[in-house]
Amino acid sequence: MRKFAIILLIGIFVTVITACSANSDQAAENSSGNGEISGDLTVFGWGGGEELQSRKEATKIFKKLYPKVKVHEVWLPADNIDVKLDAALAAGNAGDVIMMSPDWKGLRSKWFEDLNPYIEKDQLDLEALLTQGVDGGYVDADGKREGMPTTASDFMIAYNKDIFDKAGLPYPTNDWTWDDFSATAKQVSSGEGANRVYGIVSHWILQSFAPFIYGGMPYNEDWSKQTLDDPNTLKGYQLFGDLVNAKAMPDDAAAKSMPMDQMFAAGRAAMYPLGVFEASTIAKNIGSNFQWGIVMPPKDPSGKTVNIKFQTGFAMNKDSKNKEAAWAYIKTVSLNKEVGDLYSKVNLPAAKESADSTFANLKIEGTDISMVDFVTGLQDAITFPWGGSIAKAGDLYEQTWQQVTVQGKSAEEAAKAYTSQIQSALDSIHQSK
Repeated sequence: MRKFAIILLIGIFVTVITACSANSDQAAENSSGNGEISGDLTVFGWGGGEELQSRKEATKIFKKLYPKVKVHEVWLPADNIDVKLDAALAAGNAGDVIMMSPDWKGLRSKWFEDLNPYIEKDQLDLEALLTQGVDGGYVDADGKREGMPTTASDFMIAYNKDIFDKAGLPYPTNDWTWDDFSATAKQVSSGEGANRVYGIVSHWILQSFAPFIYGGMPYNEDWSKQTLDDPNTLKGYQLFGDLVNAKAMPDDAAAKSMPMDQMFAAGRAAMYPLGVFEASTIAKNIGSNFQWGIVMPPKDPSGKTVNIKFQTGFAMNKDSKNKEAAWAYIKTVSLNKEVGDLYSKVNLPAAKESADSTFANLKIEGTDISMVDFVTGLQDAITFPWGGSIAKAGDLYEQTWQQVTVQGKSAEEAAKAYTSQIQSALDSIHQSK
């Protein structure tokens, strides 16, 4: 019996090692370059700072793998990029590969090549090759794949340990709920006027969390019907209105008194929704001011952690004259481990091999805080809900949020004023498709 158990364990071990090796080999094989691909290729993207630099470095890796391809890079500032991109697409000079995000919700689908045939031809097992949660939203309702992911970013709740210690409260854990979050924010708040210490900053991302935190949604799955007036959705908005009323979150005047990241770094707020993209900057601002940590965002009533993700990928222009090179570029910047390791310096990489090793082993710069929770947090995160095709309605959801957190209206009052307008906006969006 013992001999049989040993043989069985060896068999399982060999199977696991073989599977892992197969995935790694597949990633290497499908992003390792092909010297026979040639011709011109134009890459169209945008951004700034370290993130843009990482994209330029990724292109250098592609050039090394495909030396016969002459790459032309067009990198624009992110300001007003929607207008610039639409103009470039209409004029036919947007490039062979184009930066995109699934939060566009099909906004520019007509310009993009379906990538499914390329994936099938290369026999890519994306479930094995991509970081869990990074690929959501790239395939539309009709099954067309509009792009491939390169990076993503989700959120943790950063907390000031000194403020929690002073309040005599335990640090939050990954099992906490939004009721716990609300109670904690009120309990750690203290002081008055300019010396007020708030429980949570008034961060721009909280508006995106609000509809989901009690299991609600802002709209149905195909965003044809608004669900702002769903009781669970309203309860989410109301939580933040109540925090402002309790002075546990800054009101409009206090929020305008200083940037929210500086408020947290100065010890004027106990908690801060921390994105991957800003972790290093926030850490530098905090310096040695106080001890701090991070925790997953709270869970909804079903036990699911509520998180929001921003995703960036690349699509292929359907009018590209060099689709072979375009696909090679997209595949390289999505799946190549060297590129994934490069991206790990500024964001969560799409390449699972890099996310599970290089990124997961990182610590937030200047701290002993591990980055691995950002990988876990991405798994069930919700794609940013207000972008692309939905932007017109998104502006009205933003106004609803302002009514509750700035004007002091109840969530129910605000919903009554905006549900019909939002529904009209959604109807208008669908009619123009």
